[in-house]
Amino acid sequence: MPRITLEPMTQAQFSDFMEVILLPYVAERAAADHVPEGVAEQYARDQHARLLPDAHLTAGHRFLSMASTKSDQPVGGVWFWIDVENKQAFLYNITVFAKYRRRGFATDALGLVGEMVRAAGCVTLGLNVFSSNDIAIALYRKAGFCAVSSYFNKVL
Repeated sequence: MPRITLEPMTQAQFSDFMEVILLPYVAERAAADHVPEGVAEQYARDQHARLLPDAHLTAGHRFLSMASTKSDQPVGGVWFWIDVENKQAFLYNITVFAKYRRRGFATDALGLVGEMVRAAGCVTLGLNVFSSNDIAIALYRKAGFCAVSSYFNKVL
């Protein structure tokens, strides 16, 4: 029995979620690309604007709020995209708010997202993870994900 439910985000929840996920992404992007955080932040904001021209209502994208089944308290959020035509989905972000981590919520969310994308006809669910994010890598491996490619860069 999942410890969470997933429900569509409201506009306010979406706005809050995008701000919550921005700073960790910027920090990881800056470290990975060897650029100042200001450059990484502009890249991230441009990327989000390109991916989401209609914000949380952009076709194919799903923004779901995680709520604890015990308390109905919001504990995090999930952003994924379903490409029905190509029968694939892509997980852009899964975030459990700091005070709710290490309780199995992310594992449950991955399972529920997997069920949703399978029900939509998808045969794969992909994602990217920074190589420095050992906790996320362990979560994804535990959930059955495996690496299918690697991206390398070198500081010049």
